[in-house]
Amino acid sequence: MTLFLGTVSFAQTIKVSGTVTDSSNEPVIGVSVLVKGTTTGTSTDLDGKYELTVPSGATVEFSCIGYISQTFKAAPVIDVVLQEDTEFLDDVVVTGYMTEKKKDLTGSVAVVKMKEVADIPTGNVMTALNGRVAGMNVTSDGTPGGQGTSSLIRGTTTINNSSPLYVIDGVMTRADIGTIVNSNDIESMQVLKDAASAAIYGAQAANGVIIITTKQAKEGVIKVDFNTTMSLQVARRGIPLMNAQQWGDVYWAAYKYDFGTTPKSILYGDGPTAQLKLGQPYWEKDGVKMLISDTDWFGESYRPALMQTYSLSLSKGSKDHVSSLSLNYMDQDGTLKNTDYKSFGTRYNSEYRFFNNKLKIGESLNVTYWTQHKKPRGYEAIERQIIAQHPAQAIYATDGTYGGADVDLLGSRQNIRRYIDNEANNIFKSWRIFGNAYIDITPVKGLVLRSNFGVNYNPDYSNEFTPAWDEHTRSYSESALDIQMTETLEWVWTNTATYSFNKGIHNATFLLGTEAKKNRVDLLRAQATGFAMTSRDYVYVDVAEGTKTSSNNANIYAMTSYFGKVNYTLADKYLFSATIRRDASSRFGKQNNAGIFPSASLGWKISNENFMANTKNWLSDLKFRASWGINGNDQINNTATYSIYSVNIWNGSYNLSGDNSTLSSGAVRTQSGNPLLRWEQTEQLNLGIDAGLFDNRLTFSADVYNKNTTDMLYQVPVAAIVGEGGASFQNCASMNNKGFEIVAGWKNVHGDFSYDISANAAAYKNKITYLPEDLYYTYGCGNQAAGISNVGLPYGALVGYVVDGLFRTQAEVDEYKSKYDVKYGTPGIGRLRYADVNNDGIINTSDQAYIGTNNPKLSFGLNFSANYKGWDFSMFFSGMIRDAYNSSKLYTDFFPLGEGLGNHSTRLLDAVKGYEDFIKTGTYTSDYAAVSTIDTNKEGVQNSWYVENGSYIKMKNLVVGYSLPQTALNKIKAKSARVYLQTQNLFTITKYTGPDPESLGYPYPNSFNLVAGLNIGF
Repeated sequence: MTLFLGTVSFAQTIKVSGTVTDSSNEPVIGVSVLVKGTTTGTSTDLDGKYELTVPSGATVEFSCIGYISQTFKAAPVIDVVLQEDTEFLDDVVVTGYMTEKKKDLTGSVAVVKMKEVADIPTGNVMTALNGRVAGMNVTSDGTPGGQGTSSLIRGTTTINNSSPLYVIDGVMTRADIGTIVNSNDIESMQVLKDAASAAIYGAQAANGVIIITTKQAKEGVIKVDFNTTMSLQVARRGIPLMNAQQWGDVYWAAYKYDFGTTPKSILYGDGPTAQLKLGQPYWEKDGVKMLISDTDWFGESYRPALMQTYSLSLSKGSKDHVSSLSLNYMDQDGTLKNTDYKSFGTRYNSEYRFFNNKLKIGESLNVTYWTQHKKPRGYEAIERQIIAQHPAQAIYATDGTYGGADVDLLGSRQNIRRYIDNEANNIFKSWRIFGNAYIDITPVKGLVLRSNFGVNYNPDYSNEFTPAWDEHTRSYSESALDIQMTETLEWVWTNTATYSFNKGIHNATFLLGTEAKKNRVDLLRAQATGFAMTSRDYVYVDVAEGTKTSSNNANIYAMTSYFGKVNYTLADKYLFSATIRRDASSRFGKQNNAGIFPSASLGWKISNENFMANTKNWLSDLKFRASWGINGNDQINNTATYSIYSVNIWNGSYNLSGDNSTLSSGAVRTQSGNPLLRWEQTEQLNLGIDAGLFDNRLTFSADVYNKNTTDMLYQVPVAAIVGEGGASFQNCASMNNKGFEIVAGWKNVHGDFSYDISANAAAYKNKITYLPEDLYYTYGCGNQAAGISNVGLPYGALVGYVVDGLFRTQAEVDEYKSKYDVKYGTPGIGRLRYADVNNDGIINTSDQAYIGTNNPKLSFGLNFSANYKGWDFSMFFSGMIRDAYNSSKLYTDFFPLGEGLGNHSTRLLDAVKGYEDFIKTGTYTSDYAAVSTIDTNKEGVQNSWYVENGSYIKMKNLVVGYSLPQTALNKIKAKSARVYLQTQNLFTITKYTGPDPESLGYPYPNSFNLVAGLNIGF
């Protein structure tokens, strides 16, 4: 606070004047200036100025909502700098159609600290939340624009769509929020985790709710803010791959292991050791050659890439009108060559106020346009194809055309660079209008009537052209064009009445509402083949010389709802909340289309009890919470209740004339309808505790929960005897999730130095509790194709053979063969040893068992931030403890697998040495399977060898910033300015041997990012 005191007057009265500003040196309008203990006062004007005559010696109090109140002894001049009341800002949260004080919450609600993620440049704000919210797992990869991001709240809840519901300024959606709202435009985010908190959204809230509120202009403030970042992205390599000579060394050893001799090869010769014939041709025709190479396919496919972001926001507020406008631009080159993402968005928020705020009319409108070049889509992930490319293959032939394989030991994969380059000019462009308009009426004190209409309109266009190609050793002669236009229109109309009253020790809020929503998706698709010219300027369906096909369809989904909620507080000690909602969905038949979803919660502020009076000097707050509720789920096909028939010339045509040549079109059933489908339901019990100690410098929160999902919706497979289209959706399975969450924080101030430490951890266990007979016995351990495991196992449980190490001596092999009747696998030196799980003395398919799950055992996050004068520093770690199925071990541990002739990890060099030791000593010494050219032991099937420690700790963010002092700001006529440097994904501590323990499988690589940023305000 800056305070200037004038000369003290000894008169009976004194005239006080001055200016009130905020921490950004901006005038604060409407600040109440009162003589303490009286009604004498005034308020600040548009320039933050005030003038007031007060008794000499009086105390003057300055107060304004959202700021810390201040008092001073009267003086002729009092200039005040008000500080934002961060406790107040955190105190009020949006919980669905209404706001509540955080201290009065009885459910499990997490409030995201936006200041911790505001500086992280990303196309999707969810990518910045990984590890920051207890109980929410966010998975992201390096896909430009953050489009490879998904999230789960309290684990997988259903075998259907388990993603949460997003509510942005009151408009519900499940669309990619990265294409809706920019992180610079977000004021607050709340995560509703338990059933009671989310129950107000009924059938849409079984997987949790994330509420996002965008920034609004403040009354009496004019602001201009500009933010920009420049990032350098470097892809992480992941698996260390062999070079061309190492590949030959391993192949020579594998061939000798199998056949006792060495092979012959164009690439490596026919000597006792492999000798790479680098630079010599492995294919030649008409003077064109393809030369033996040593290609780093990862380096040839990826590149350092830049990302830049720009954000400009303007806001202005007065007593009767507030408005804000923001412009956002993002240009991100992908680290995979020929991929990128560009977006431009603008958001406009405004509110008009009439009759002393008794009537409010406002809107929030966001328009976003984005284009992108995506990675190629093929029969398997492009990242896996890059790993599997043979290092000796040439990228280009001597005439500059693309080189090929299918020669000698090069394998049969397509040239990845040709594959990537051919799709470089594919077109993907979209735009979205997302927003809402509302009217608030307060006819009498405490009663608010609100009508809100939201819309989400998203036209999407893709144009993918696959040209004919030639790699000399093979070619594809027919070019093809695939065009799709999708138009999505979603609207939701919500009407609510909220009544609040406060009388003595009683405080209550009542909410009643209705809601209607509708979603329509129209799809138009055209395909054509055979193009004489392949330039993008001439590729259209009209000029195709081959086949032309088109299709057109639409999907419609609607829901109507009625809901009510009551919050009641007695004596600021005892809290009660109850909600009920009725939803009717078009996805169910008329007999069961409506579902009722209730919830109730209780809270006890024990710290406010009289018997806790002696704890006030150290216990700031202590509250116990308990909640119960039921949420629904209807995330299935819009046509699940209907029998569907398709007119199909291949499967539904008939020779009715009997001439054996003329076909009459007919229809074939593709799905059997089930009009008796009913709502999938998730019942959840939550117990929690919130505590604050030492004037809330130390805070703590913990929750335990139990979730039961019943009547899960799934399209059950049927026996072939039922005939075509016999499969239908059924209510068929049940699941249980139970877990705990802990959040703790400590903050303190020592002079110019302040710091904040916060940590969170969460764990849960998931299991299938019921399966119908048709699914229970499929594959003996659950329906693996659907990811549904047997009863008692987690959803998506891994089932396979249990590996009991490797055979290291011939004596071990002989003993194994004499002990077991081996009907699966072929025991041998360095081969996997399958366990007799059922102890029947036979090694066969009956020995498959549960071998693990990718679900986390514990996830956690740790954040530290500090400020000293103008400097700020923060670092954030996230991590997970879990086992993980590493499918990339096909390449790291086994030479003949993953198509055999592709590339492999340098780990196989250790396996070669292990077999050499066996030849010398009789003992196989490597921890990896012996190299072989043939999979005699069937080691590519799912088994426990692929399950490894997938735990990790990542330093996700490290930021150092500096805010310019006031003297420097005055020179550039700015109110605030900050520059900062940031690193993302600085390092990972893990024993996982796959590409990335955060995103399993073959993800678009997460990159190391170096970021420079600037924030400036006027």
